[in-house]
Amino acid sequence: MASKAKKVTKKAQSGRAKKRPARAPHPGKAARDFPRGFLFGAATSATQIDGGDRASDWYEFSGRPGNIRDGSSCLIAADHWNRYPEDHRILTKLGLNAYRMGVDWSRFESRPGEWDHQALDHLRGMLDSLRRKKIRTLLTINHFTLPAWWLARGGWTRRENLPPFLRFVEFLLEGVADLVDEYITINEPNVYGYMAYLTGQWPPGESGLRGLRLSRAVGRNMVLAHCGMVERIRKIHARKGKGNLRIGLAMHLLALEPYRPDNAMDVDRTGRVDFLFNHAFSDCLHAGRLLAPYGRGEKIFDGSLLDFFGINYYSRRIIAFDLFSPRRFFIREMEPDNVERSDLHWEIYPEGLYRVIRDSYARYGLPIRITENGIADASDEKRASFLRSHLSSVVRALEEGIPVEGYYHWSLLDNFEWAEGLTARFGLVAVDYVTQERSLRPSALQYRKIIQSGRLT
Repeated sequence: MASKAKKVTKKAQSGRAKKRPARAPHPGKAARDFPRGFLFGAATSATQIDGGDRASDWYEFSGRPGNIRDGSSCLIAADHWNRYPEDHRILTKLGLNAYRMGVDWSRFESRPGEWDHQALDHLRGMLDSLRRKKIRTLLTINHFTLPAWWLARGGWTRRENLPPFLRFVEFLLEGVADLVDEYITINEPNVYGYMAYLTGQWPPGESGLRGLRLSRAVGRNMVLAHCGMVERIRKIHARKGKGNLRIGLAMHLLALEPYRPDNAMDVDRTGRVDFLFNHAFSDCLHAGRLLAPYGRGEKIFDGSLLDFFGINYYSRRIIAFDLFSPRRFFIREMEPDNVERSDLHWEIYPEGLYRVIRDSYARYGLPIRITENGIADASDEKRASFLRSHLSSVVRALEEGIPVEGYYHWSLLDNFEWAEGLTARFGLVAVDYVTQERSLRPSALQYRKIIQSGRLT
């Protein structure tokens, strides 16, 4: 099945190497690096900034000693649920025309069948605030977090759990579809399966052979959930007379390289990681079939399942074959020397963003959104350079004719960074977690200059 996954559609092939002709600047105006209408945004997720949700699996998980590196909790985070008017004014101040936000199912159905209509009304207020500011909202329906009661029933591991999830999707859409035109169905299904069922660092904390078996069921059921969401989103939007609907997926993609390019085993393991982590899930959506390792080619949908392809990109990995790591599929990650790194020790590698854009467009032939890209940098000494270098990779892709529609920097605010806790600082906006005071970092002002001019320099 890996060889099938590497096929490139004729449509994608035809657009792979197209060069956009150089355009002369309008008389009296400086040339732009980004096309007019390009989406300059920021991204967040509900659990990581909202606070106040005691019904989620992450609230329970973060309350157990040893699960969060710095001992913090997601209970308050940046208190965005209550402070969103202030945060939305910051979006305007920065000149952003797009914002990716999420919802937590557990806030709306804390117990089975008990729907919180007040929470839905509050969400409508948040979405209406963005619309009035002419900020285009990209709404993420599932960003890792689940109701604790649903996870206790097996969560994504059991197909019979999908109907309650899809009932939540219907509840959400009936309440807010008139205020939303664009959706991410699931954020980083590849990361969720890895962290929750292979390493055990996220709830429910599974690992080993049992975790491996369950992770495949999780991936299969998430593929089916995406199909169910697409069907419901399109149906409800059509009934409400809503046009211009766009639906996408946000995949975390790694730039991968073999440690020894002339070593067949290193090359083989790198290819295996590339397929299983970067492509296996989205290949199913592209084909409309359950492909390996999630199925045997069973047809699951007629027609298109994606209107654009969302890329979350942060870093690269260098892969070597390791005979003594059978539990890690004979894979060892190598650490390159003398490279610049973030506070989380992730390598800063902007070339990788161009590569994953190019490869994703060649593979799927879909418009691209950079739905996450950012750096943990508490001192803010590296973020401005990080922004410019990664946006330069976007410009390179645009110049080759690849339809990159937008860039959403991660994150608008400092946030609860899952098992890392509150210590990792990703925000364009610094948050004092004691006073909840917000302050723009210098890198945010650099981003604003780029947005205002449409140029990197």
